[in-house]
Amino acid sequence: MTFMDPVATLVDAFAPDIGPLTVERRNAPTKNAYGEYVPATASTFQVYPVACHQLTGRDLDQLPEADRNNGAVQFYARDGSFPGGVTKGWRVSDGGKDADVILYNGRRYRLAKVPDFSLQGRAWCAIGVLEEVQETA
Repeated sequence: MTFMDPVATLVDAFAPDIGPLTVERRNAPTKNAYGEYVPATASTFQVYPVACHQLTGRDLDQLPEADRNNGAVQFYARDGSFPGGVTKGWRVSDGGKDADVILYNGRRYRLAKVPDFSLQGRAWCAIGVLEEVQETA
């Protein structure tokens, strides 16, 4: 039994209650004829099964200080949770690409940290930070 086996089992145990989650993924922005950057359109896909829990205590120390708030959530998915044709795993902002945004409980969570457990396989973990949306009158 590897370290990640219990995590994959946790995902399966919570699957009937949580999910599917909708994930928005964007590629790198492009430049238009005027040299302005135009954000890429978001593609969406669903991830199921998943497990989620609110971050508290020392878990919050994994995030940059600006992202530490009571709206941080940790998401787990197993290897088979991602649909065919989609790169497995979660994505943070890197290489000009935007971070994945997860829609969970009617709110948007931007992925701020994705620990690399690729060598263990079978399970994917990500920490999402609540995106506050300011409503206009």
